[in-house]
Amino acid sequence: MLLTGNSSFCAVRLNAFPLTRTLFTTPRCQSWFSKLIYPPASTTGASSYAEVNINGPNKCFLPIRNYEELNETLLYSHTTPLILNFTFRGHQKADELTGALNKIVLYETERRINICDVEMDFINNREGVMRFGVTEIPTLVSVRKTLPVDYFCLSAQNGYVNWLQLKAWIEKNADKP
Repeated sequence: MLLTGNSSFCAVRLNAFPLTRTLFTTPRCQSWFSKLIYPPASTTGASSYAEVNINGPNKCFLPIRNYEELNETLLYSHTTPLILNFTFRGHQKADELTGALNKIVLYETERRINICDVEMDFINNREGVMRFGVTEIPTLVSVRKTLPVDYFCLSAQNGYVNWLQLKAWIEKNADKP
């Protein structure tokens, strides 16, 4: 670095520090949609999940907080059935249903299906509730090609999560391997 000039003015010679263009060549995410939380990229030994489900990984999308995110998720999962979990965070019954749903879809079923939580804590999700005809929370909505196919409500199941009934409902709405 070369400093020139008097005490009131200093000029820095820029060619002493060559700038590299590699800092600016990394691709930027244009959409929140590129952030799938599970499963991670498939590399050998990166996840035991790849060994559990050899038919291809089911995906768990990031929680939806507005109507635009809901539309993007529906378009991305157009070829694979999708379960939308309309839920409140911190509600005991909703959290039990969400946990059971995630474990069944990601670890126990051999069929192809994706899941996504629609967080009803956000007011921007009202349009999604009206679009899919959800009347109570928590509710699971099975979607094929952006259209609702089937519903699963806890009140119809005596208010508690029955693991076997939930697994049978998921496999009924999923694609065969």
